Amino acid sequence: MAGLKMVRTDSVAASAGADLRAENITHMFDTDDGALLALKDVSFTVEAGTFVGLVGPSGCGKSSLLLMMAGLLLPTDGRIAVRGETVSGPLPEDIGVVFQESSLLPWKTARENVEFPLYLRGVDRQVREKAALKMLDLVGLGEFTERRPHELSGGMKQRVAIARGFCQDPEILLMDEPFAALDEQTRMTLGDELLHIWDQNKKTVVFVTHSLTEAVFLCDKVLVMSARPGQILKEIDITLPRPRTYEMMATETFGQLRAEIWELIRETQAK
Repeated sequence: MAGLKMVRTDSVAASAGADLRAENITHMFDTDDGALLALKDVSFTVEAGTFVGLVGPSGCGKSSLLLMMAGLLLPTDGRIAVRGETVSGPLPEDIGVVFQESSLLPWKTARENVEFPLYLRGVDRQVREKAALKMLDLVGLGEFTERRPHELSGGMKQRVAIARGFCQDPEILLMDEPFAALDEQTRMTLGDELLHIWDQNKKTVVFVTHSLTEAVFLCDKVLVMSARPGQILKEIDITLPRPRTYEMMATETFGQLRAEIWELIRETQAK
């Protein structure tokens, strides 16, 4: 993606790698029944170039926390920081987001959807087209670049969304359950392809998921959250070697790691 690096001129984007820190995050939502404490004193560090998972029971604040990392939601207290600088709003050149829904523009082709964020940044047409085609090829859609969303399956649409996220060439990529709506076979395939892409560029990735198998298979570290108000119960290092293979899912180590995460979630749900 050397062509994209040339169009990024700000001092933050110019430095190599990006770490991300949550520092004492607390968040309150206003509801009809009064204030709701969603997150309480959440702190963690995502080191540059690592793949970190975020898991926990439904309603524990995972997606809210991801929105704060993206600069789309401000915490009531505490801060999110990238390279020590507080995130106070969206940073599209540094932080990319892939949501559960592909959110593709229906009138644009797969290629046009992937390159659209670069178009908004004023990137030269040839540069952005070349980048989009490369990413679509990496996610296995090289033959579908001129298809529109209604001509693509659900799995294909999500591949386009992932390609769009990486095509922006952000230092940090936030992914909010991007495979949740897909069948198990498709999500395993896309997870493997995601690791293949990540292995080539080592972006900093934060991946929210409800699938514990997915978390263990993909991540370097998994942050386990409690039931609301969300807190970090434990940071679990995934000791499986890379590159990951499907065969690892049948190993004792894989099973032990998954069981450890599940036991933490089960205990917090029981309280």
